[in-house]
Amino acid sequence: MKDDFSHMMTPFDQSVSTWSLQMTKLLIPFLPPQSQRMMAIYVKFIEFQNTLSFFRSVRQKKNSPEDIFNELKSYLPSSALESYENIMNMMSMINMFQEMQTASDASSGFDPMSMMTDMLNPEQQDMFQMYQGMFAQENNTEQSKEGDSHA
Repeated sequence: MKDDFSHMMTPFDQSVSTWSLQMTKLLIPFLPPQSQRMMAIYVKFIEFQNTLSFFRSVRQKKNSPEDIFNELKSYLPSSALESYENIMNMMSMINMFQEMQTASDASSGFDPMSMMTDMLNPEQQDMFQMYQGMFAQENNTEQSKEGDSHA
């Protein structure tokens, strides 16, 4: 049976905590003051041990900016969701225009990135350029890894 408490925790917290530790945390305020302190230290110590164990066995996973934003989305307050959606839309547009630019570079002098940038206000242009740089860096890293694996 899946733990019901997991929807309230980040994936990392789920990796280093257990259902019994969560129940203990819930009970701490009902204990006598001296016991609260000791129980809180005990819980954090166990979580620390679990954290050390977690990082002994963790494998590095390559995540794209989209993967990261999608993971964060469910933890964002509703006030931040609009900004999140704007970022995701901007990232999609950047991908689309980069693909168009790659295709147009081979055939003509048309630059869809310049066209896109001209349609944005200055704040959006700054954000667009920042994300474009992130994606260019990510693509360069992927290409160099592919080159290394073929060598």
